[in-house]
Amino acid sequence: MQRLVLLTLAALWTSAATAAAAAPPGPPPGRDGPGGGMEIFISPSGEPFRGAGGLAAWFAGADADADGLVTLAEFEADAVRIFGLLDTDHNGSIDGFETQAYEREIAPEIRSLGGARPPPGAGRGPGAEGERPRRPMLGMGRAAPPSTREGAGRFGLLNEPHPVRGADADLSGRVSLEEWRKAASRRFNLLDLDGDGVLTLDTLPPLPGARPRT
Repeated sequence: MQRLVLLTLAALWTSAATAAAAAPPGPPPGRDGPGGGMEIFISPSGEPFRGAGGLAAWFAGADADADGLVTLAEFEADAVRIFGLLDTDHNGSIDGFETQAYEREIAPEIRSLGGARPPPGAGRGPGAEGERPRRPMLGMGRAAPPSTREGAGRFGLLNEPHPVRGADADLSGRVSLEEWRKAASRRFNLLDLDGDGVLTLDTLPPLPGARPRT
């Protein structure tokens, strides 16, 4: 009886090994190119795209004329669209309550410590109206290893932990549309590596954990 069980287990193991060998090779999750397998991609202006292909989806949306290029004007227009989504009371600024809503309801992943899933109660924390604002990460750029990135920087093209707070240039706890536009221009320049005034998918910096391009 014992011999029969061992033979059965051996047959099952051999079948599984054969099936695995026959399967086409593929990169591990999250490493199949720019944004292809990441659980979430967060755009430079903070919009989350969940599921595979988030980077390409964001780029296609920002590329208004579908010519394969994103100009500064298109990049800023995409940023202004997101500003309109975050400015829920339409008063021309993103305040502390709206920033909290962004952290809690739109992109809770930026408050998590490790993976793409936020810990329980991730939306509860500092940042309410009237609290001392955090210093924006205006000097944060793209060149940083994934292990040193925090917040949204772990899921995006730029090493910027908080896309909304990072646009608060005067540390007022509010982000005006003018500040948002200036942040968009700064982010575009960080991504425009060759300085030709346009972005293309193949010239964008690699996402954290992505395979080096060959």
